[in-house]
Amino acid sequence: MTWPHVPSPAPCRLLVVDDEAQILELLDLTLRLQGFEVVTARSGPEALAAAQAGTFDVVVMDVLMAPWDGFETVHRLQLALGAAMPPVVFLSGLNRPETLPGVVSEYLVKPFRPSQLVESIGRVARSRT
Repeated sequence: MTWPHVPSPAPCRLLVVDDEAQILELLDLTLRLQGFEVVTARSGPEALAAAQAGTFDVVVMDVLMAPWDGFETVHRLQLALGAAMPPVVFLSGLNRPETLPGVVSEYLVKPFRPSQLVESIGRVARSRT
């Protein structure tokens, strides 16, 4: 007896944004090894261009970047994408601020373990469906 082929669910598609090349490469490799589909951007403007060119399930973004920080990037993404704006996981060396933009679902303080990031992305992706 043969069982019908059940396609596996599509991998979670991530936009990962960090202005430090080494960290971006490490995040890219770590998340790909966990089965995520990853698109990277090295700045807020690059992230905006990528988000306008494709759709993403979750955005993983550093807070301290130039020329736009994570907050400015999220604001511009929200203006451009409206209701299509995916939830955001912020990564930062700074403590969590009192208030966060509504689309920021998770805030991880560096250093964090890769497993913490994967868990955060999973929670955010599940909450969106």
